[in-house]
Amino acid sequence: MRATGHLTALVLTLLFCMPLTGCLGGAGEDDSSPITMAVHYESTSGTITERIQNNAVLSQTGVELSFDFARVTSKAGAMKSFTLDPGDDDDGSNAVTVNANERAEIAYTYLTHGLFTVTLSATDEADNNAELSLTVRIDKTIDWTQSNTDDPDVMIVSTVPDCDCPNAEKITVDSTISNPEDLVPATQVTTTWHLIDPDGEQQAFHTEQIGDGQEAAWTHSQYNLGSGEWTLEVTIDSGNDSISIHHIVSVLYEALESTPNPLVLETPGETSDSLFVLRNEK
Repeated sequence: MRATGHLTALVLTLLFCMPLTGCLGGAGEDDSSPITMAVHYESTSGTITERIQNNAVLSQTGVELSFDFARVTSKAGAMKSFTLDPGDDDDGSNAVTVNANERAEIAYTYLTHGLFTVTLSATDEADNNAELSLTVRIDKTIDWTQSNTDDPDVMIVSTVPDCDCPNAEKITVDSTISNPEDLVPATQVTTTWHLIDPDGEQQAFHTEQIGDGQEAAWTHSQYNLGSGEWTLEVTIDSGNDSISIHHIVSVLYEALESTPNPLVLETPGETSDSLFVLRNEK
């Protein structure tokens, strides 16, 4: 009876484990591939910036992310190639493949915003292939200025991501309007900020009276965006002075990026410049 009881317990344990991924092994591991995907990277997020002055684009700065495949190995032989697909196009045409004998690091610069699914893959000389995927978050900030105007331009803010991914979580507005001091008698102006959604509906506004030589600021966070072109408008409601405008507007995504995992070296107190990617990384 005791032996029968032990056998029954073993059978129940096996039945419990069968539907559970990784119950008898490492979660997310592909035991069919001889390749161990040990890739290093420093970051999975960043912010691209654009500077616009008097409706002219002065500069655009992208986000460069690097992926180091140096520790990728295969039980079937030497490595042949490494590939990075950044996930910012529809057909994979932006994918970068390098010869493993010549390079082990691939860097890519993102110039558009979104939550991108990055695919890292490796092929050995026996043509075995392994890959892993992770999520990269790229936000965007626009630094927009217009000086000495009595007819302010409209600022356009696109919330359309450059990927098949969730919409941005929010827009943040940090804006300052200045009423420059003139030599003529002081003039007060009344101005209003208007945040307009892609359907042309006003979603937020703020009005300030600004004395000569003074400035006023407005900060606002707008959620539930949808996808399209928002506009930030400034109107001069009263007064005949020219004003100067400085908008800083950010398109921000929910923090759903994969978490970088630092590689701890054998020597206590030392860390690598790159980061280790677990094979069960999302």
